[in-house]
Amino acid sequence: MLVFHQCWDFCGFWFQTSIIFLILLDPTTASQFRLACMKTYRITELGRRFGLSRSTLLYYDRIGLLQPSGRSQSDYRQYTQSDLSRLERICFFRDAGLGLNEIARLLESANDDSSILERRLREIGREVAALRAQQRLLAGLLKTVAAGIDTSGLDQELWLSLQRACGLDEAALKLWHTEFERRAPNAHHEFLLGLGLSEKEAIQVRMLTKNVEDNTMEMKYFFEVFEDLPRQGPGCQEATLRALSLLKNLPKKPKVLDIGCGCGMQTKILAQEMKTRILAIDNHRPMLDHLDRAIALEKLDIETRELSMIDMPFDPQSFDVLWAEGSIFIIGLARGLKDFRTFLKPDGYLAFTEMCWFTGDPPTEAKAYMDSVYPDIKTVDEVRQMAVASGYAVIESFNLPASAWWDDYYTPMLALLQELKAKNARVAEAEAIYKNCELEVEMFRRYSESYGYTFFILQKTR
Repeated sequence: MLVFHQCWDFCGFWFQTSIIFLILLDPTTASQFRLACMKTYRITELGRRFGLSRSTLLYYDRIGLLQPSGRSQSDYRQYTQSDLSRLERICFFRDAGLGLNEIARLLESANDDSSILERRLREIGREVAALRAQQRLLAGLLKTVAAGIDTSGLDQELWLSLQRACGLDEAALKLWHTEFERRAPNAHHEFLLGLGLSEKEAIQVRMLTKNVEDNTMEMKYFFEVFEDLPRQGPGCQEATLRALSLLKNLPKKPKVLDIGCGCGMQTKILAQEMKTRILAIDNHRPMLDHLDRAIALEKLDIETRELSMIDMPFDPQSFDVLWAEGSIFIIGLARGLKDFRTFLKPDGYLAFTEMCWFTGDPPTEAKAYMDSVYPDIKTVDEVRQMAVASGYAVIESFNLPASAWWDDYYTPMLALLQELKAKNARVAEAEAIYKNCELEVEMFRRYSESYGYTFFILQKTR
């Protein structure tokens, strides 16, 4: 036993001496050795943990906000537990409304007062989240009570347990939500909100027509497709400029709101052409992060806010122009026309794009496809009639060219899908998303003469 200890002591001495020489001779190798001795995370693991895209983390690295503690021998970024804690604070401050420059200054501050304020801010955040959850539940119950339905005690957990008790499997649940969405999309949305889901969660369930439990994983793959595309729907610079040219007699510095801005391709055009501050809102933070980076790089006069179009906190008659390219369908055309009008000043403009039939007698296959994915689709004339009935004058409407679908939307999407198919091979949820995307592209390739996006420019009547 004594010999063992003597040999172990000698080996320990040799090991420590070797490490000292390693550090003196090769700092890079020493750093890799140090990282190898602790828990580290790859950039994809970090992104998955915090719901951030790889491009966002690369941007944080480039501006010095969050740099990895080291790299592996294969030159992969390696993040430590300390880096993870720093990113947690970054996300917390960002959600609290601070800009990236402010966050950077705050992280470098060692002021005791700031740590006290941060603790209190976290406490308030938890209190607000709890109150919002209660508010959503109570609002949902009030809506159902107003409709004469007794749903006391009905929440998401009870609803799911009732579904299981009735023997509804995953396929039956999907069919149930699909039929609800097809027959009454607005009522479906209100029902989901009444269960206590957030507006964003309700939209996700509607888009996927899946049960609530299965939604989170599929949305991960859904956003992986759309977050990094130049546009999240059909559109082009020429169409945006044409719509802009139809807005007459605006104030010198009009108040403009871009609703559902996504990554902000059209928002940047509005800022460049209108020479006024543009307020851009979206309910998905990573999209706004894309736009924020463009704003900083191109020095554009745009303010972004993470807000829902369903509950916009603005005073009536706040804006001269409301812009909604490819987004009004989320709230529903009828409700969008009604609700958006509230926020327009007299003679204010609403510009939006909407999926429309270009013919009154579409091909059978195209009709069947639209019945399954967007049953609310209307003809251009029907939308114009709805606009007039909702208190607008139709200034003009025009169909987007096929290039608006291909250049910044379908073509980059198809290229990205090939990469994602290899990355997520044999992941059933991901493959279902990719299959639906490819079907959408193929249907448009066959029937683009029958349907597409139409740009509508409306003016509020007094």
